[in-house]
Amino acid sequence: MEETNSTIYDDVFRTIQERHPGLLIPLVNEAFHTEYVEQEPVTRLPEEYQKVVSKLIADSCSVIGSRIYHLECQSARDGGMVLRMVEYDFMIGLSGAELSEGIYRIRFPSSCIFYLRHGKNTGREGTVEIELADGQTVNYQVPVIKAQEYTLEELFEKKLYICLPYYIMRYENKFHQISRSEEKTGKLLQEFDQMLAELWDKTRQDETGLYQDLLRLIRKIAEYQLRNETELKERMGNVMGGKVLELPSDKLREAREQGISQGIEQGISQGESRVNQLILALQKQGRTEDILHAASDREYQKKLFEELGIS
Repeated sequence: MEETNSTIYDDVFRTIQERHPGLLIPLVNEAFHTEYVEQEPVTRLPEEYQKVVSKLIADSCSVIGSRIYHLECQSARDGGMVLRMVEYDFMIGLSGAELSEGIYRIRFPSSCIFYLRHGKNTGREGTVEIELADGQTVNYQVPVIKAQEYTLEELFEKKLYICLPYYIMRYENKFHQISRSEEKTGKLLQEFDQMLAELWDKTRQDETGLYQDLLRLIRKIAEYQLRNETELKERMGNVMGGKVLELPSDKLREAREQGISQGIEQGISQGESRVNQLILALQKQGRTEDILHAASDREYQKKLFEELGIS
């Protein structure tokens, strides 16, 4: 890795996998040209694999459908990464070796290198030619995803939200230049303001806290990247702490808890059911302010019950 604190990028990648594993689906589809739907279950590597494979590798492996996918997030421009992938994938395959009629079968996972940075010589895939003792040769090939090749529009179009926390890295060699120009600073801040606005628009119906979690991770990497540019870091923080932060999913959960704890005149159990219906109906319509208002105002609740026909 190029930095002593480079694990921040790995930590963000693992956090996404743990809290929002569904975000791996678009990345897998992009890398392997699969067509998994967003609702496809994503399961972390089974325990039997973790006993043999190191924690680092286990954290980057998931089962989707009938395949194991090994996605390695790489922040350094490392041309030798493909060699380590051979080692990792052999370990994964060996862990799941199956014996049938006296013959062991080792199945390699579908693997991909997810480069946060790349160089001019970084290709579309990594290839290793393996020559066996009997003269046979096998080409081991791993597709490569280069995060910085995608425009912001493409990331949203392809739903590659997993790339958004790393988006600022494409400017890391220009921060000093940007900070010295009000025009360039304004363009950068506007770009991130638009990113957050679109991210909110795309994810506001998600009840898992996706927007807030991604926002925190975007901020975390931005703060690290801008650690030597105090003024630009502060201005970027203002953008990420602005009006869009007033509507995170945590407030939806808080509103739900407040509403349920209060209940309504018909009784606690019935109130919980009706309030739940109300919150879900308002969420579908994107009416977050109404949810927050209704959580503390019973008369407003009644008005909304009548408006939405909830009995």
